[in-house]
Amino acid sequence: MEQHKFNVVGLHSGSVYEDIRTFIDKFHSMNTRSNYERHIRNFFVWFRGKQLEQLQQEDMPIRNADVIKFQLFLRNHEADYSNSTINVIMAAVQSLYEFLEINEYNVNSKFAKVDVLPDDSESAGALYYHEAEAMANTVMTHRKGHEKSAFLRMAYTTSLRKSTLLNIKWSDINKNPNENHYLVSVIGKGGKKHIVPIPDQLYNELLLIKEQEYYQQYKDNKVFHLSKTTIQNMMDTLKEQLGLSAERNITFHSFRNVAASYGSLEEVQDHLNHSNINTTNKYYRHKTKDYSQSLSLRMGKEIDNSIFNELSKEELISLIMNQGAGAILNMQKEAQEIMNIKGVV
Repeated sequence: MEQHKFNVVGLHSGSVYEDIRTFIDKFHSMNTRSNYERHIRNFFVWFRGKQLEQLQQEDMPIRNADVIKFQLFLRNHEADYSNSTINVIMAAVQSLYEFLEINEYNVNSKFAKVDVLPDDSESAGALYYHEAEAMANTVMTHRKGHEKSAFLRMAYTTSLRKSTLLNIKWSDINKNPNENHYLVSVIGKGGKKHIVPIPDQLYNELLLIKEQEYYQQYKDNKVFHLSKTTIQNMMDTLKEQLGLSAERNITFHSFRNVAASYGSLEEVQDHLNHSNINTTNKYYRHKTKDYSQSLSLRMGKEIDNSIFNELSKEELISLIMNQGAGAILNMQKEAQEIMNIKGVV
């Protein structure tokens, strides 16, 4: 019986799909396999207009110009892919072509190589609430001012990405029963459903867009109708008007960072719809560190709390209002709790 143990053989069709499947399945991580399959599928849908299962040998040869065009396609995609994400996608395609060349396909894997894009993990500079609010107020004087202002307020209130904001429909916004706010339901990055509440006041600002004469031409149920070029020009003008230096590198993505000043790390993770809290911690905590509170400077400089007793009410209020947005919010919450205990609504 032992001699017949290996008599059963696999059925090998020798198809392109079977070989690509072999390449994908060689990775031990299920997550890696899933990601590589998705990236490679998307590439061939773009490149040949075919699913992996439909590919033939003659579909596989590639030019370097084709791969560069695909990289440019991803850079200009409405999904706002980061450079690091694009690098991962391109690496999957390159790795596949190395595998195909080794397995005697009529391809040259060096043609699949493109320049690695620079790390943009910290490309969006930190923006603070009072600055975001000033930008939303200032843009009211621009063409389509009501729409642009509401667009910016939605950006820093919901922390939704630009592409997601531009795809929001009126039917995606619904009143939360028995509550004084609305819920915005969207499909975010990676196809994840995400629900973000917005206050009544912001929803009313959105409704003002419908009252604009130019807006009557749109029948697609979308809330916003702003091109990427318009948004970029708006950002450039606002930074100049408000004197935001180029060194700070403020981009539209900076509005997504505003919420990082509020709440706990876990709350910010939920608000930003991050699967991994390390992403939240790495990219969305404001980078402007308060070095005045460093241990090396605090040693030997302890000040007694009685110093507050020497300040007038006006001086104390001024001191409070000059703190960071997150600190002010926490004090407001604690003040409200004190008022609630005292029975004051």
